[in-house]
Amino acid sequence: MTMSIPRRRALASALTGAIALPAAMLATRAAAAPGVDEPPLPQPPRPLQLPAFSQQTLANGLTVVVAPRPGLPLLSLTLALRAGPEADPAGRPGVAEMLATLWPKGATRGGRRVGASEIARQAEALGSALDARSSWGASTLAMTVTTTRAEAALALMADVLRRPLLAADELERARAQALDALRVTLGDPGEVARLVLRRSFWGDVPHGRVAPPAAVQRLTLADVQAFQSTWVRPDQVALVLAGDTTPEAGLALAQRLLGDWRAPAAPPPALALAAPRPLDKPLVLVDLPGAGQSGVVVAAPFVAQAAAERPVALVANAVLGGGYSARLSQVVRIQRGLSYDARSLAESFAGGGMVVAQSQTNHPTAAEVLALLRGELTRLADAPPTADELAARQATLVGGFARRLETTAGLSAVLVGQWAAGRPLADLARHVPAILAVTPAQVQAFARQHWTAGALRAVVVGDLAAAGDALGAQQPGTLRLRLSELDLEQAGLRKPG
Repeated sequence: MTMSIPRRRALASALTGAIALPAAMLATRAAAAPGVDEPPLPQPPRPLQLPAFSQQTLANGLTVVVAPRPGLPLLSLTLALRAGPEADPAGRPGVAEMLATLWPKGATRGGRRVGASEIARQAEALGSALDARSSWGASTLAMTVTTTRAEAALALMADVLRRPLLAADELERARAQALDALRVTLGDPGEVARLVLRRSFWGDVPHGRVAPPAAVQRLTLADVQAFQSTWVRPDQVALVLAGDTTPEAGLALAQRLLGDWRAPAAPPPALALAAPRPLDKPLVLVDLPGAGQSGVVVAAPFVAQAAAERPVALVANAVLGGGYSARLSQVVRIQRGLSYDARSLAESFAGGGMVVAQSQTNHPTAAEVLALLRGELTRLADAPPTADELAARQATLVGGFARRLETTAGLSAVLVGQWAAGRPLADLARHVPAILAVTPAQVQAFARQHWTAGALRAVVVGDLAAAGDALGAQQPGTLRLRLSELDLEQAGLRKPG
C-alpha cells in the first residue's frame, strides 16, 4: 500500500518527536502555536449582531414577526399562542399542556380528517418534526425547514393549530402517557421538591398551579375543546419567522395561509395574573422513604417581567447560581463536596417572579445543604460580588444569550418569549448593554430588598428518617408530610381529611 505524502510527513514528525522528546519538552512553550498546540489566545469582545426585526399585524389581529438571516436556505417557523398553563381554568390544571399534546395528533386538512401518523409523516417529508409544547406564557407549534418548503410547513402548522381533531382515543393515549411520566416524576425527590415549592411559593394563583395525577385523570375532552375555542384565535397568535426570508415575504406568506382566519367578535380573554401568595409554612418536609437522595430547594422573590430592575435581577441570579463557578456551586460542590450540582433558576411573569436555588444531596447532609442555600441567598445583601466575580457572571449571561441567537430555532424561541411577555422586540438590542452596566452595588441593593430571610420558602424531599432530626430543628412551624398525604391542588398541600 502506498503511503500519501501528508501521512509520511506526519509519521516522520512523530518519529522525530519521539527520538528528541526531552528537547521537545523543553521547547514546547516557546514553539507552541495558539489554537494548535495550546488553546487559542483570548480575542477582544465582538459586538452582538442582531437581525433587523420586523413586527406587523394582519387585519385579523395576528402578529407576524420576522428576523431575516440570509446566507443559509433555512427557516424556523413558530406559531405561538399567548396562553399556557396560567390560562388553565380554576380547578382544571393541565388543560393547556394536554391541548398542545393533542394538536399534532390529528387535524382536518383540505376537508379530510388526517390522523396522528399521517401528520407525523407529512412533517417528516418536509424535513422536520412538528414540535408542540405548552409552557408559562405561550403554547407553540414549531418547525425548521429549508426555505423552499416553508409554505408547505406553515400550511401544515396552520391546520394543526386551527383545525385539530382532538379525538377521544388520542386524549386517552395522551392521558396514559402523562400519568406514566408523573409516576416517574413523583419518585424523584428533586422533581417532587420543585413541584411542592411552586405551590409553596406562589400559592393559589395561576402561576402556582400544578397538575398532579388526580387532575390529569379528571381532564375531559370538553375541557380541551373549550380551551381551544376560547383561546385559539388570530388576535392571540403570532407567527414568528427566523432565517432565510424578508419582512415582505413573511407578511405575504402569513396573509396567504392565515389571513382568512376571522377573529371572534368578543374581545380576547383577560387573565388576572396575581403576585405570589406564599404558604405560611416557610419549610415543607416531604417524606419519601427509600429515596436515594434528598432534593433541597429554596425560593425567593424575583421581579416581574416589566420591572425596570430586571437586568439587575438577572445578574444577581447569575452571581448566586448561574454556573459552575457561581456561589452556590462554590459552597456546596467545590468547597464541601455535598452535591454534584447546585444552581439557581429564575422566572418572571406579569404578577411577579421567583428564583429557585436547588441541589440534591445525601440524606444526612440535607440540613447542611438547606442552610447553605438559604445562607447564600441572604449573604448577597452583605457581600456584594467583586469586580472580577461580577464580570465573570455577566460574561456568562451575555454568552448564553448570544448562543441562543446562533441558530434560527434559538432566535425564534427568543422572539416568541419576547412577544409572549409583551416586551418590545427593540429591547433585545438593549439587553446586553443593560447586563454589562449592572454594578456590584446594584446587585447588593437588589438582594437587600428582595432576598430577606423572611421572604424565603424551602422544601426538602427525601427519606426523612435517614436525614435525621437536624431538618426539623431548622425552622419553627415546619410542615411535615408523607408523600401519600401530599395534595398539590390543596392550598395547604395536605389531602383533606
